[in-house]
Amino acid sequence: MFAHSQLSSPSFQRVAKGLVALHRLIKEGKDDSPAAEAIRDALDVPLKVLSPAEKQRAQWLSEDLYSVSDPSATTIPKALNPQAQQQLNEALEARHHRQWDQALTLLRRWRDYISPALLSYLRGSIWLEAGNPDVAAMFYHHASQSDPANANYRAIYMHALAESDPDAAGKLAEGVLADDEQHPPVVVARAADILFNRIRTVSDAESIQQCQRLIPILERNETRIDQDEEAASRESAYAMTVCLLGFCHELQGNARAAVDFYTRGLRVNPDNDGLLVARGILEYGASPRSIQDFEQAVRLRSPVVWPYLFLAHHYLITNRFEQCRLMCEAGVGMRGSGTAKSQLEQWRAIAQAELGFPPDLVRSAFEAALRWDPSNELARRDQDAFEDSLKGPHARPPLMWQPRSEAAIRQFAMAEHSAESSYPVAA
Repeated sequence: MFAHSQLSSPSFQRVAKGLVALHRLIKEGKDDSPAAEAIRDALDVPLKVLSPAEKQRAQWLSEDLYSVSDPSATTIPKALNPQAQQQLNEALEARHHRQWDQALTLLRRWRDYISPALLSYLRGSIWLEAGNPDVAAMFYHHASQSDPANANYRAIYMHALAESDPDAAGKLAEGVLADDEQHPPVVVARAADILFNRIRTVSDAESIQQCQRLIPILERNETRIDQDEEAASRESAYAMTVCLLGFCHELQGNARAAVDFYTRGLRVNPDNDGLLVARGILEYGASPRSIQDFEQAVRLRSPVVWPYLFLAHHYLITNRFEQCRLMCEAGVGMRGSGTAKSQLEQWRAIAQAELGFPPDLVRSAFEAALRWDPSNELARRDQDAFEDSLKGPHARPPLMWQPRSEAAIRQFAMAEHSAESSYPVAA
């Protein structure tokens, strides 16, 4: 999700995963077990191929993991002084700028001034953003155990676990939903999100059945949040709950109910890009509000491809070719499927042709579209038409494109969007 090359080489990922498994055994008192020895043996080869910086990082990670696996670790933080506060602020700033090693080093250096739960939460957040959910889940689990009253720690642990060990996360989520009213709303919402993602992998009939099971749980959760203004992460829990209700109704073919839920969520959190994108997709071509939703999602720097794709299509069919080109270039760098990015490259080629770009640049965009999705016959057809136009007397090809309709793009996006992770989490 947030992969970053600094901490995510394949060899280092294998080492990190092994260290987590080893320290889990250490925590269980199985340091000398055959399983622990097998993990140490398996780490020999990947450790040897690490760069010097990665070897140092692995050593630091092992030391940090001991702080959550060693029962004798200190649990009483020192009083926070101005110097420590400044250094901790610098750690948060380094995290914001994705300077992972620097952030972890500062936390390690000043850890005596941070409660164990908060320290593990911050470490987990860094590792999750750096693309290592296995490590993140280990730290988040420690945070939730150290401060069991903090529902946010439990919810973010479940999210990281869903990326690290989906089966374990599924079992944990099932336990929460089996007795949902005994758990904080933010935890229930996250459990429902985990199970909803599993719904998308089963047959249509089974997915509808599972949605029917989730809807009353989510409705109870919404009511509980409405009645408790002090609920942990009230806004995010509410937005996640109504978003999932919308997804369930959308999956059952009830678009109007889905839009109503997305709108309710946006009344509480108008800058939630996930809700803006979900509502915009359903209303594209039917309401001008969808364009406003996508434009707002782009202003909020939504990390997913969809608002860029819809705006690119809107600009293309309204002959705003420069805006289309810019939106396509921004969208291909976002998170999304190869088919969506192929569509963007196809439209970028068309926009460039209409703007009179050199043929080689237009041709390059068409080729990129086909690399993303070799089955994109529309891109192949448009490329052939473009090449044919260069054989005539015109220096610039005439308009020859027949872009998909708004309804066709909406259907394409709904099918693709339904296979993606439902609701993002911010750590």
